[in-house]
Amino acid sequence: MENTVRCGNNASLNGIDGNKKVKGIKRHVIVDKNGFLIAVMVTIANVHDSEAAYLLMRVLKEMCSSVRNILADGGYRGELVDNIRKKFGY
Repeated sequence: MENTVRCGNNASLNGIDGNKKVKGIKRHVIVDKNGFLIAVMVTIANVHDSEAAYLLMRVLKEMCSSVRNILADGGYRGELVDNIRKKFGY
């Protein structure tokens, strides 16, 4: 799951989400089936969701090796899903 957030006057966080035309940061969150937080990653807004998802899957694999299935937003599809399935076995 990804969420773009407008941020204050911090010059180092000046990414722009091209789809939403929002300047700021993105929060990428992984929760379990009950909604409990497992992992979170914050990036500048211009980092593509598929790139952030791949990085977050690497972190998840190291932290929670027992995870077998992942349900994701419809925006995460195609080549990204195939790459994650091959690399991490989800």
